[in-house]
Amino acid sequence: MIRTRSVVLKNIKNVAYGKIVFKDGQYGSSITGIYGQNGSGKTAVVDAFSCACTLMRGQKLPPESVELVGPDSDEATIELEFEISKSTSESLGFTRDIGMEIADGMTFWAEYVFAFRKAGEGVALASESVSVKAEGLTRRTLVAYNREEGNAFRPQARWRALRALAGSEAGLDLAFAQRSEERASSSLVFAAALESFAVATRRAYKECSEGTGERKLSHAGQEAYEKTLRPLMDTVTLLRYYAINKLEVFDTTRGAALAFNTFALSAPTSSHTSWAAAGDAVSDGKSHMVDVFLPSDRTAVVPVSVYEELVSTTKVENVVLGSIVPGLSIEIHKLNNETMDNGAPGVRIEVLSCRGTTRIPFHCESEGIKKIVSMLGRLMDVYGDDSACIVIDEADSGVFEFLLGELLEVLADHGKGQLIFTAHNLRALECLPAGCLVFTTVNPRNRYIKFQGSGASNNLRNQYLRAINLGGQKEQVYEPTDELDMNAAFYQACNPQMAGFDELLSKIGASNG
Repeated sequence: MIRTRSVVLKNIKNVAYGKIVFKDGQYGSSITGIYGQNGSGKTAVVDAFSCACTLMRGQKLPPESVELVGPDSDEATIELEFEISKSTSESLGFTRDIGMEIADGMTFWAEYVFAFRKAGEGVALASESVSVKAEGLTRRTLVAYNREEGNAFRPQARWRALRALAGSEAGLDLAFAQRSEERASSSLVFAAALESFAVATRRAYKECSEGTGERKLSHAGQEAYEKTLRPLMDTVTLLRYYAINKLEVFDTTRGAALAFNTFALSAPTSSHTSWAAAGDAVSDGKSHMVDVFLPSDRTAVVPVSVYEELVSTTKVENVVLGSIVPGLSIEIHKLNNETMDNGAPGVRIEVLSCRGTTRIPFHCESEGIKKIVSMLGRLMDVYGDDSACIVIDEADSGVFEFLLGELLEVLADHGKGQLIFTAHNLRALECLPAGCLVFTTVNPRNRYIKFQGSGASNNLRNQYLRAINLGGQKEQVYEPTDELDMNAAFYQACNPQMAGFDELLSKIGASNG
C-alpha cells in the first residue's frame, strides 16, 4: 500500500502555512473533507496535489502554476509525506521487492519536498528533496538540490562517489539535465536523465562487484550506491508509479470541461515499467486506469482497443451507476468502423444515456450526472484499491446532498483507498466522523485545523455553525459577515442617486443646526 499521509503548504495562494494530516478511518479507508468559507484555502490543497502529481509523473509544471505563489513571497513550497508499506511490491505486482531494503522490510515513509518560483514568463523549480525514514530509524536525505546553490546534489560526498562510479559520460548527461533551461519547470528527481544515470551506475556497480570491470569498487562508491542511489531510485519508482496509476486530481478545470461537453471515462491501459527495466524487471504485468476524454455532444473516432476497453468498463460501471441514479446506464454506441488519421483502424462511437428503452445523447444529461459518471471509475478504485487516491475540488457541485452523504458513508465504511475532497454542502458533517474533516481558518499562518471537543455523539454540522457564529475553537473559522451590512451595500450599489445613511444623517443634523 502507498498512501499520502500529510501535505504542507507554504506560501501557496493565501496560505502562508498550512498542514493537513490524513489518517485512516475505523474500517481502513482514508476519507478527508476540507470545509471553509470561500477564498480560505480549500482549492490550494487541490492545486498542491496537482503540482506534485505533475512533477512525479515526469511532466512540466504549466506556466500558470506561478499564480499559486503567494502575493507576499517569491517562492512557494509543497511538502508531501507518503507511507509505503512492506507489502507494497506484492500488492502492486512487482516482480521484486522494490524499496524493501530501505528499512529491512518494514513500512517506511518517504517525503518529497519541492519549491517553485516565477522565471521569466513561466515557472521554475527552485529546489527539490527526497528523504526516507522508518520506525526506529532517523530521517535520511537521499537527494536534495537548490538552484541558487548551483544545482549540486546533496549529500555531496555520496553524489561525488556516485558520479565517479557511473563514469564521466553518465555524469555529464546528468549535469547537462541539471543545467538545461528547458527542464527548469520539471523535476530533476523524477527525470529520465537521473534514471539513465542510475542504470549506468548500477551497471558499473555490478561489474566492479563481480570483478568483470576494469575498476575496483571503492568503499565510498559501494556505500553511496547501497545507502543513497538504490533506495532513492526504488522510492522514485514507487512514487512515480503511484502518481501515474493511483493518484488522480479532479480540479475545477475538469468541471469546466464538462460544461463544454467533454467528459472522461476511465479505461485500462498497458502496464508501467520503471528504472530497473535494464536489470531486474519491475513491470507489474497489470493494466491500469487512465482517463479517455470524449466529446458528449458529437461522435468521436477512437482506436479499436480503446473502444473495446470502454465497452468493457462501462458494463462494470453501469452496475454501480444504476444504484446511484436508479434506472440510468451509459452506452458506448458503435456507429461504424473508420480509419484514424494515423492510418490505424478505429471505431466511430457515440455516448448515449439510457433509461429503460429510452436512449438520448449523453450531453443532454444534467451537470451532476456528467460529474458522477466522470468520477465513477475513480471512486470504484477508491472502494477496492488501498493505494488508490482521488482528490476532488468541489465534490458537491451539482450532486444532490443526500446522495453525496450516502456515497461518502459507503466509501468511509467499506472502501479501502483514499479520498480527499473540498465541498461547501455541510451534509458530510452529518455523515462522516470528526476525524475525517478539516476546516479552514482565517489565520493564513495556521490555515487548517480539526475541531476540538468533537465526539461520536456530537452533531458536527451544528458545532461548525456554532463556531462560525460564536467561536470556541483554537482558531477563528469564519471571517464575519453581517446581513444588515450586505443589505445596505446592495441598496447603495443599486441606488447610487440616493445618499448613504451616514451622509443622510449628517445632512439632517446640519439642517437642524
